Amino acid sequence: MFIMDQVRRRGIMVGCDFKDTCHFLNKKAIAMPLTTLNLVESFCRSDFASCTIRRIAMTHGIDKVPRYVSPDDKYELSNRIIEF
Repeated sequence: MFIMDQVRRRGIMVGCDFKDTCHFLNKKAIAMPLTTLNLVESFCRSDFASCTIRRIAMTHGIDKVPRYVSPDDKYELSNRIIEF
């Protein structure tokens, strides 16, 4: 089951512009499903500006976001990637 499937089942509305192409939302759910859903609730539904994936995607394009980056990665990481 994919993370986005779980999000839909729980009725969480995702408002981010990248919801259909974000690798975080469109990967298979693994361990810690509640933690993952909390991340979605925090970053994909309301606090878009703080999402590391979105910050990189807005600057370089969603296809340039490394697969290992998650929404809550440190701010410094996204700055280093954006400056690269």
